[in-house]
Amino acid sequence: MTFSFAIPFFSSQKMKKLHILNGDSTALVFKQTGIAGDILIWREILSEGPVSNTNLWSIRSPWMKEHFAANESDYQQLVINEVAKLEDLSKYQSTTLWFEFDLVCQINLIYVLKLLAEKSDGKPIFLICPDHFEGLPNFRGLGELNPAQLKSLEASKVTLTQRDLDFAKNAWNLYVANDIPRLAKLLTTEFGNLCLLKPALEAHILRFPATGLNYIEELLLKIINSGLSNKAEIYAKFWELAPIYGMTDLQIDYYLKKLKTKELIT
Repeated sequence: MTFSFAIPFFSSQKMKKLHILNGDSTALVFKQTGIAGDILIWREILSEGPVSNTNLWSIRSPWMKEHFAANESDYQQLVINEVAKLEDLSKYQSTTLWFEFDLVCQINLIYVLKLLAEKSDGKPIFLICPDHFEGLPNFRGLGELNPAQLKSLEASKVTLTQRDLDFAKNAWNLYVANDIPRLAKLLTTEFGNLCLLKPALEAHILRFPATGLNYIEELLLKIINSGLSNKAEIYAKFWELAPIYGMTDLQIDYYLKKLKTKELIT
């Protein structure tokens, strides 16, 4: 009895799966799906602020504290400790990433794929990354799905290849280097299973105009000049017009503050 019990127990441990989720709203729904496996909740927004390949967390933590009032101890627990789960992938049979189509998610995604490319031992890496959902014409993200809808996306997962991982790593390195010309050149190449990265990078490049305001600042200024002054209305209009950026209200506030600093709004 003891021997026969030990075999399936050992096998279940070896069959453990890791799911990397793009935020707490997705995690809340995911936990109700009954999908087996451990979860890692990604809570950073690497599409904003400084990034690096050598001391990422040491520069991110103070920046997040300054611009988004992130508590240092909370950042350690909710961000850094979560990412540390990637230090030991040997106990997982596979890794599935649940991300979205917008710039915030896509930049986070290529960084995670860079880490997986460096740490993975050849086990399958799957990607679930929808840009639409039937019946939801204004689909914005996984967190707005119910458990059954989220679970149904398992059928859409794709297996990432080594080329996909290499492509993501290259895109991340160009992003870190802020090499806009080479990122623009990258847009002319084949994106493989990372096809939603292309429109996200196109949106990213619009944040670096040769002169004047960037696209986000111009759009917010246009929205405000149209007569909208209530923040909730400004948020809603921005999300309607530019869902590709995937920005939260805190991120929009960050850009509004920049416009105030430039004395373009009051």
